[in-house]
Amino acid sequence: MTTIHDIVNEVDSLPPLPDTVVKLINVINDPKSTIEQIVTAVKYDQAVTGELLRLCNSAYYGVSRRITSISDALVALGNVKVLQMVMTVHANSLLTSGQRGYGLEPGVLWKHSVAVAIASSSLATRLRLPNANLLFTAGLLHDVGKTILNEHVADRFVEIVRRVKEDKLSFVEAEHNVLGFSHEEVGAMVAEKWKLPDDIVRCIRYHHNPGCLDPPDDLVDTVYLANCICLLLGVGLGEDGLWYRADETVMERHQLHEADLEITGAEMLVELQRVQQLFAHSSQVSGAPGG
Repeated sequence: MTTIHDIVNEVDSLPPLPDTVVKLINVINDPKSTIEQIVTAVKYDQAVTGELLRLCNSAYYGVSRRITSISDALVALGNVKVLQMVMTVHANSLLTSGQRGYGLEPGVLWKHSVAVAIASSSLATRLRLPNANLLFTAGLLHDVGKTILNEHVADRFVEIVRRVKEDKLSFVEAEHNVLGFSHEEVGAMVAEKWKLPDDIVRCIRYHHNPGCLDPPDDLVDTVYLANCICLLLGVGLGEDGLWYRADETVMERHQLHEADLEITGAEMLVELQRVQQLFAHSSQVSGAPGG
């Protein structure tokens, strides 16, 4: 019988996060970091630097002068936006293939992940949390476990759905019951293998079950709510998206109302469209824009 550790070993088939990205995540999420440290984390990686400068000089950002260095990019756009751009670029290769087991066409998981990242960052600002950069990354990678479990879920999908309907389970609960583990657990173990910050690992592990944590974790709550917003709006909705339940206690914990989520969702859709237009040229995200 396949174990979760057997499946996590399949992470070797995924493109790893480049050392540059891991360094950048850690540097930017350290409040003591300086601009010089951020530049140093990126400037020796030619691929990251080249793609970042190309995006910065695109019509999307409409900067008044040509950006020719990482330092220029940080001054013009700010470190938060630079991290978001780098992470979104590298998420393409991880998340753009189709996920047959979850009923997701090519590009849809990327679109959903970017949407959750945007909504997570927006909610962080609304809730006055200090971790908007980290939450964007956590939102972007929250479903990375699906890229590994995809084929395993495809073979057992009928049984998972049967348990959802007959036993009144959420999809994640049924997924765990049938497989012995869920995409959240697998994703968290992948994030640990990539040596990502503990906060990001925790957001991935509990993004469907924030109530498991005592005391509650504001960061996990934020990614959870961002995911709910995107599923309710049908952004990246696969077969499993029809079987999630929202926990009203999370909204009450943060004194949020339905209108707050609607506003966040509207803001997310506008920004998502901009990001899709920015990446529309890339063959890596074919199928993502407008999906």
